[in-house]
Amino acid sequence: MTDQKPLFKFGENWASFSESADEATLIAARNSLEHLLGTGTLDGKSFLDIGCGSGFFSIAAAQLGANPVIGVDIDTDSVETSQRNAARWAPEQDFRFGLASALKKDEMDALGTFDLVYSWGVLHHTGNMALALEHTIARVKPGGTLVIAIYNRHITSPAWVVIKRVYNALPRWGQKALIWAFTPIIFLAKLIATRQNPLKMGRGMDFMHNVIDWLGGYPYEYASIPEMETKLTHHGLLMHKSLPARVPTGCNEFVCTKPDN
Repeated sequence: MTDQKPLFKFGENWASFSESADEATLIAARNSLEHLLGTGTLDGKSFLDIGCGSGFFSIAAAQLGANPVIGVDIDTDSVETSQRNAARWAPEQDFRFGLASALKKDEMDALGTFDLVYSWGVLHHTGNMALALEHTIARVKPGGTLVIAIYNRHITSPAWVVIKRVYNALPRWGQKALIWAFTPIIFLAKLIATRQNPLKMGRGMDFMHNVIDWLGGYPYEYASIPEMETKLTHHGLLMHKSLPARVPTGCNEFVCTKPDN
């Protein structure tokens, strides 16, 4: 795929979601981080959130003791939403949110290196996942940790590429029609796959904002767990944890460390 700016307005969707977010959203973000990293592992660690979206995971990291905490995104609405959420939910803590692209080496290099680099569900939307991954790994300090989540490769993945491109080509009324057409399909698929109420989200957005994000999220790439493990180890990282997606087309999660030598 060629380098390109996302067609979908991720920041606009995050801003809409943030209007109804509450303390439970932050609790879920903290629980998610501790599930991946363990309790107490962020205390005193520098934290970089690449593709900060709403800023909630940056805020959660700070509440778990991370310092300093920096969040970057390519979308102005995401940066502004993150700043507003930080001012609302953690006014006593210092954050730095700004614009930066994972595809631009100079912008990534300017950030420095960090004890923990976090990029959940982001790099597959850059238009060049391999390059974005390379630049993201370079931000991890020797001995530091990388946490990423990437869409799983599934037999339906090529069809979803077409659906997402169609969604972004439609006028607003057409996008709304597609959302309502696919909502019951996605609801039923998640219900069957997880045997849990799809309306009860464990992290990130609520169900409807998540549907919009899924249908509109283009560019869109994907990789299986073995494919990602090969890519990560090729870059010299040590695999610590690989967690499969809860649904077939969801995000696989990876926790890796960079050797300190």
